[in-house]
Amino acid sequence: MGKIKIGNCGWSYLNAEKYFQDWKQRFESKLQAYAKLFSLVEVNLSFYNVPKIETAERWRSQADKISKSFEFTIKCNQLITHRDKFASKKSVEMFEKMKELAKVLRAKILLFQSPASFKPSKENLERVRKFFKTIKRENLVLVWEVRWANEWRKDIVENLFERLELEQCIDPFRQDLSYNKKIYYYRLHGLGSAMYNYSFSEQELEWLATKLKQLRKTAYVLFNNAACYENALEFAKICMKVS
Repeated sequence: MGKIKIGNCGWSYLNAEKYFQDWKQRFESKLQAYAKLFSLVEVNLSFYNVPKIETAERWRSQADKISKSFEFTIKCNQLITHRDKFASKKSVEMFEKMKELAKVLRAKILLFQSPASFKPSKENLERVRKFFKTIKRENLVLVWEVRWANEWRKDIVENLFERLELEQCIDPFRQDLSYNKKIYYYRLHGLGSAMYNYSFSEQELEWLATKLKQLRKTAYVLFNNAACYENALEFAKICMKVS
């Protein structure tokens, strides 16, 4: 049975006072309050803007004061996936900036999230192959969430991801895993028309815990819904009980 790591896609929306009434006196920042509750977080700010190295150094220092084993993963900047779409030197240069950020945060995993409009056309597949063959990933684990485009069939994903040494990120409530080699990486967005404005039920979380207990690799479970912090804490309790 593999290890289950639980966290959230960001910490800025945490209502720290709900968990620590004196959090402003007790902690240097909301990140530290978050790190007291969880051992994992996905940096989402990096998708929109590239944080300054000094900012990343401060995050790492603050997290270390709570736990040196606290883990960051990083969502790669949208220039790569949405604007340049893996096409040019700009994407490679941005990847280097993400690597610098990962080094400071001691992050082992970089996540790419392409839009649903990015489909496996011949042109797009060639762009992706060239990009991942050009970059120097060193020892980083690269994860790609291709969203919910129906065109990304299992055979296309398996063939491409194996050749490029990528892990697939999915929402397990929306699709089955097509390809993984080293880890499982789940991002939970919510169900139905409500999407992100969603709170997972106890039954849904129990289903996921039971599913994950059967896996033999480490599973990263990142909540990305309105009730993410409450759901993640409840999920951690459920995982402790499910055999």
